[in-house]
Amino acid sequence: MTAEEFKMFWISNYPETVPISHYFKHDYSDRWFRIHSLPESKRYADNDGEWSILLHRQNQIITDLLGENSNFLLVTGEYTMEGYTELHPLAEVGSLAQMPFISLTKMDLNKLSPGEYDPGAFYHPMFSVQIWVPKKFDNILREIAYDNLRTFFISIEKELMIAPYDGGIDFILKNSETRDFYKRKYSSWISSRQDGF
Repeated sequence: MTAEEFKMFWISNYPETVPISHYFKHDYSDRWFRIHSLPESKRYADNDGEWSILLHRQNQIITDLLGENSNFLLVTGEYTMEGYTELHPLAEVGSLAQMPFISLTKMDLNKLSPGEYDPGAFYHPMFSVQIWVPKKFDNILREIAYDNLRTFFISIEKELMIAPYDGGIDFILKNSETRDFYKRKYSSWISSRQDGF
């Protein structure tokens, strides 16, 4: 996939949002749900046992949704402010070191959301074509769980997005019926809060 093909795919499939994962739950709330990575909605793993639970849950549900040996796009990016990297430069993230990335158009965050970002704040998204194999991406899932990396996965075939964060995973599925099915299936892992957060 080229950068232009990604752009056309995004416009056709996710026109209400931008490729920054924290917007997804608001822009596609009718297709969104969230699981928590640890029991009782604990946010961070403190020991090997909790890391085992976190990685097991995340691998299980991602494999269930994507399917083993399926193609997906890993999308990430860098935030910059007036010429210096503001948030975790990707060159310092070891789990991404061997991945080839295709750059996308830099986004002016102040124009996107003036109340949230100052002038001179930009986001430079990029993506890499990958094949999902359970456990293969554990280092990336760990980096995300430590809040050292922001990334999300897209399955073009399954029409879904998977956005791990430090605490759980957000999902945007192809429709509300599919979302409801997986919410029921993983009901013991979702938040007890009424808003699903």
